[in-house]
Amino acid sequence: MNTAEPILGYLEQRMPGYPFDPKLDQDFVSELIDDFGEVDILEQTKAFRWYHDNKPAAKYKNLRTALRRWLASAWQQPSKPTD
Repeated sequence: MNTAEPILGYLEQRMPGYPFDPKLDQDFVSELIDDFGEVDILEQTKAFRWYHDNKPAAKYKNLRTALRRWLASAWQQPSKPTD
């Protein structure tokens, strides 16, 4: 289950170049949880960071938009079968 606190903490402390704003990002993460609740948002945020070799800000001007698109893509992919 997605909760805002770990996602916000990761964005603030671990995402290089992320322009963290406590008020704006509280709303942003709440919206992500509402829109992509079926996706593990924290795990996908970590994948986004490392897919871009720990430098996502070097590729994107707006990391919020890029992360939202990444999550939308993860949300649309079919679920993997469980064993």
